[in-house]
Amino acid sequence: MANVDQKIKVRRINFGHENEENRHWFRNNPIMTHFLNSLHTVFPDGERLFMRSVKYFDKEIKNPELKERVKAFIGQEMQHGMQHERFLQALDKMGLDGTKFEEWYAKNAYVSKEDKLSAERILLTPLRWLFGDKAAEKLSLSATAALEHYTATLGEIVLKGEDYYLTGMPENLKQLFLWHAAEEVEHKSVAFDVFVDVAGGNYLERQVGFAFASFFLAYYIGLGWGYYLAKDKEINWAKLPADLMESLPIFGTLLKDAILGGVQYLKPGFHPDQMDNDHLAQALFSRYEAEFSQKSA
Repeated sequence: MANVDQKIKVRRINFGHENEENRHWFRNNPIMTHFLNSLHTVFPDGERLFMRSVKYFDKEIKNPELKERVKAFIGQEMQHGMQHERFLQALDKMGLDGTKFEEWYAKNAYVSKEDKLSAERILLTPLRWLFGDKAAEKLSLSATAALEHYTATLGEIVLKGEDYYLTGMPENLKQLFLWHAAEEVEHKSVAFDVFVDVAGGNYLERQVGFAFASFFLAYYIGLGWGYYLAKDKEINWAKLPADLMESLPIFGTLLKDAILGGVQYLKPGFHPDQMDNDHLAQALFSRYEAEFSQKSA
């Protein structure tokens, strides 16, 4: 059961991050910068998947409290996608073609307007043919719930380890990632509750979605990371070993904590509200209350 005392708020904030001009904006380290550039690029269409998956079951939601949480969840995810997509303008100006990769990713990961093959279509078409649309949409929602668990886990990691993970980041981008992290914690159980309470998802279906989500999350982030490293013609190759040595401990710790957080999802009785992290989001929003208010759209 969700923590009904924790209200979900839609915050529309102008961070100004689309004006970033420093190609290696995170610690002057291309390895770390391009990992985050990949996140900027895969998030927007990922957020659209989350919204589509939850919206499909919206008419079946009878609980007014859950219906209100879904509405706020969609509002937050819409803002996340828009804010990260705005950063692609900066990547385009740098010659890194962020918009081009996002378009490729959208067509190859999700159902495209051109009706081309995509990972989503390959996975869901057999289910639609064998069992109907609802079975396919249920798997999509299962994957969404799993991805929401990952984003809430990563949100908790970043909020707990802000100094370790975000020191050296431009302030506007730091605020963007902290805001996104806190809101992922804030709405961590919405998709899960729709999947279980409305769509009737069981443990096996939950783990099938988790398996697909885990693979494709790593696959597309890795592709984006490699894409930006390959596009970057200003990498200082003599400095790259030092950049790698700086990056490895941080990525190692992040991966370890993400795996430990992720495996909670394998427990039969797991619910996202068992993650004791709401206070982290509340503290972040209290800390930035005045500044976020000034930057509100």
